[in-house]
Amino acid sequence: MKPDLKRIEAALQHMDVHTVEQSPSAEPWTTEPNLSLSFYSTNYEISAEGAIAEPFSMPFGTHSPATPALNLPVNAALALSLLQEMQTTVGSWQIILQTLIQQIQTIYDEGPMIDGWLETQENSDGYRLCGLSEAGQPWFRDCPAEQVPDVSLAIARYQRFQHILHRKHQLESRLAHLTETLIELHGQAINSEP
Repeated sequence: MKPDLKRIEAALQHMDVHTVEQSPSAEPWTTEPNLSLSFYSTNYEISAEGAIAEPFSMPFGTHSPATPALNLPVNAALALSLLQEMQTTVGSWQIILQTLIQQIQTIYDEGPMIDGWLETQENSDGYRLCGLSEAGQPWFRDCPAEQVPDVSLAIARYQRFQHILHRKHQLESRLAHLTETLIELHGQAINSEP
């Protein structure tokens, strides 16, 4: 055996390997905070004479690896929180949708609606009702002065109706998209193994 190896072996025999300070109840793999791992956190460089020099830190130090399992309860709580928030949001959308349907019914009950606008006729004090056909062609119709108030109300009623109907369609589209997404996620959750 080489002389250097003999000196190292002799020095190791003289080292006190009982430098691990451990509580009597702790197991070797415990993560209790009162466990000191000075034997693992430092290493002693052996000199040529077998004496112990200044300690230096080991590359792995005293860092303990993170345990991914500890994050699972947090992820589960986040999933439940998101589901509850989505339930609240969908519930509010349903209330808004019911309100919009009631508003549409109220507008129908108020009277007729006209998709058009009023214009004053040139060289005349009268009015004419204007609009566009389904093909996009303009049309005109004389509107007597005594009918102007009722026609104006019918035009305003139609504009309110279109605004509410647009909101209703937007909300229904969002609900339909969310429903498709939830159905897909539900299928993945049911079919996946725990």
